[in-house]
Amino acid sequence: MNRAFLLAPAALLGLLACGGKADGTTVATTRLDTAEAATYTAAFLDMENNQAAEAALPAVETIGDALALQFPPPPACATATPLTPTSVKWVYTNCTGPHGWTWNGTLVVSWQTNPDGTVLVKHDHQAMVGTKDGRTWTVNGVKDILRNPATKQATLSAEPGFTKAFNDGTRAVTFTYACALTADHGTEGQRKLWGTWSLTPQAPATGAGASGSISKDTPLFWDRNTGCCHPVSGTLELKRDTKSATLVFGLPCGSVTINGEAKTLGACR
Repeated sequence: MNRAFLLAPAALLGLLACGGKADGTTVATTRLDTAEAATYTAAFLDMENNQAAEAALPAVETIGDALALQFPPPPACATATPLTPTSVKWVYTNCTGPHGWTWNGTLVVSWQTNPDGTVLVKHDHQAMVGTKDGRTWTVNGVKDILRNPATKQATLSAEPGFTKAFNDGTRAVTFTYACALTADHGTEGQRKLWGTWSLTPQAPATGAGASGSISKDTPLFWDRNTGCCHPVSGTLELKRDTKSATLVFGLPCGSVTINGEAKTLGACR
């Protein structure tokens, strides 16, 4: 299993040459520029690349099972500690992604089996901070993953109070994050993701946020058989105020076009 799944979003942030426009400002064109599109996409994928317990089998009953329920496993720079028979804490210490973004903070993964056989998994992000060149993304909040072992699908949502904050040293904005996503693990080693997500300015509450949509017909698609940590196909439609961008992922690994402009994401580690 490639350990780069958790840190792969830093590759998108790495497309920024000198800071993204994540402070609510707008431009006159209807096309979202490449750097801005990459910034907001990274703020989405920084979580959605993390598939921990999203497809794992249920019936976790011991602390040993808790340690085993790590999909993908944390990177070598993160320490995994069982908290209870049904929860694990990952502490990130200077975890560097493909383009040099360094992450610190805590992620607690917990789960419970419901009477109907579904499994509720929670990803609790506690001051997860990514930094590079004086810029930061800070992630706080809980993502719920309701997994149905029968259908091998999971619905993903953010609990109230989930925030993502951007700061480049001169501008800062905190966004409220929401999502309604579906992940399909019907084929072993493969994952399809579709649905919608949004970032709404909270502080300051003025300016534009961002939203994204992924069609079920062209889902973001990860395939471990390729050895690639990035989506190997799929289309993301991104909107911010009156501007928009289309991101299309493909092969070879790390290939993406943003409004038709070809980019290469960082190598997987």
